[in-house]
Amino acid sequence: MSLWKRAPHDEAAVERRIRQALTDMRPLLRFEAVGIELVGFDGATGVVLLRIQGDCPDCDMDAGMLRQGIEAHLRMQVPEINAVRAI
Repeated sequence: MSLWKRAPHDEAAVERRIRQALTDMRPLLRFEAVGIELVGFDGATGVVLLRIQGDCPDCDMDAGMLRQGIEAHLRMQVPEINAVRAI
């Protein structure tokens, strides 16, 4: 048995932090050409569901690479996230 237990977190507070992290990313990827919508966050599994439409207008990134970059950024900003799934 581990002495370290993960503290329960408020899903609404985590979702607010996810939304803020997505907002902070908008200037980096010129999100006017990319639609990203937070569909939900499952606090039990740490999975974020995003709807991603479009791609990076100034680079050769496809939707899969874009999702990976978004996931990396979100996981750095919100440690409660275990995975990001695009739907």
